[in-house]
Amino acid sequence: MTTITIELSEPLFEKLQRAARLTKQPVETLVEQSLAVSLPPLLEDVPAEYQKDVFPLLQMDAADLQREVQRVFPPERWQRYETLLEKKRETGLTEAERDELAALRREADVLMLRKGYAAVLLKRRGYHVPAPEQLPLAQ
Repeated sequence: MTTITIELSEPLFEKLQRAARLTKQPVETLVEQSLAVSLPPLLEDVPAEYQKDVFPLLQMDAADLQREVQRVFPPERWQRYETLLEKKRETGLTEAERDELAALRREADVLMLRKGYAAVLLKRRGYHVPAPEQLPLAQ
């Protein structure tokens, strides 16, 4: 354990003390728990091969992050992905098709990681994040 000293306003400290009494926990435990859930997600938590794709979201404002959460995989790209998967199961793929399938998979992975990370950033900043079933499936 590491010890730090912080200065709190009197109203915030009183609120913290009241919450500690109500939850029957030490103030220190309450502070540690609050910090643990409020810290921003670390980029290191994202797989290394996707960090450069996700990093720009840290600089985005709320409107850009909201747009990111709403993005969808283009229907024609999704159809191509499905076609290639089916062909892979049925007859196999050429090398060019394998490369195309891998590129489409990576594109979909990047989209989903960016959407998820954008949602976490918005939530952390205090904005409403729609439930997955409220998000568009296609354009």
